[in-house]
Amino acid sequence: MYGIDIGMFDSSVASVYLFDDDEPTLVDGGIAAAAETIVEGIEDCGVDPSSLSNLVLSHVHVDHTGAASALVDVAPDLDVYIHESTAPHLVDPAGLVESSKRAMGEHFELMGEQGPVPEQNVVGVPNEGTTVDIGANSLELIHAPGHSPDHFAVWNPERELLFAAECLGIYFGAAEEWLPPATLPNFDVDAIGDAIDRLAEFDPDRIVFPHFGEWPGEPDDAFETARTELHRFDERILEYHDETGSVDATKELVGEELLDLSPPYDPAVESFFSSLLTDGYLKHHGRV
Repeated sequence: MYGIDIGMFDSSVASVYLFDDDEPTLVDGGIAAAAETIVEGIEDCGVDPSSLSNLVLSHVHVDHTGAASALVDVAPDLDVYIHESTAPHLVDPAGLVESSKRAMGEHFELMGEQGPVPEQNVVGVPNEGTTVDIGANSLELIHAPGHSPDHFAVWNPERELLFAAECLGIYFGAAEEWLPPATLPNFDVDAIGDAIDRLAEFDPDRIVFPHFGEWPGEPDDAFETARTELHRFDERILEYHDETGSVDATKELVGEELLDLSPPYDPAVESFFSSLLTDGYLKHHGRV
């Protein structure tokens, strides 16, 4: 299994994962603007991109699905797995693109232009019971809503490897910063808490994230950190909003007080995530 840095904003911000097996399989699809980077990354791993058999998408957000159509262009027989409720947004991404523009604001320009995926390539996945057998490895799709209603984590039992997607949060190793997975429009604190507990029951040996890379510590520590940061950010963001009465002022305080990403990361990364975190928590509490 290989991780491929897709170069979103900066290095070490977003990644996809390639299983080099009988059926080469990519977990998550990255942003549309990174399609060429992803294809080159697959080649660098010694796999012919046209042989890609499966693309497993954790959820419909454009930083995870954006390059799907370009990957189908490269591998026309590619099966693209996504929750059945959001599968239509791959076939016709216009509504997804518009909602993403509202959520991301000026940062959306960096995502690139997301094209449609042919309907015959899309595999709609129900909440439970889907395992993708790819050879020596199998990938079990675990419905774990909270970041979004359609959200899946992926369990690879042969390696005891958990692809946590955005159930646990975001780990920026270069800054040793952990962020909760708050975003627009459907972030749910309670559902994320349940998802963390469910995934902890798998007792993984390894945990990998789309944002970003492999967790370097003990897996139990990742679950505990996820719980702690989920509620710490919740309390602090509500406090900032109570103090300022302003969404924009709250975002500034989140960037100044709760995030410490720049340096080493591009300042746009801090701006992007402080905005999403603030909007996600305030929307959850009915304040925006």
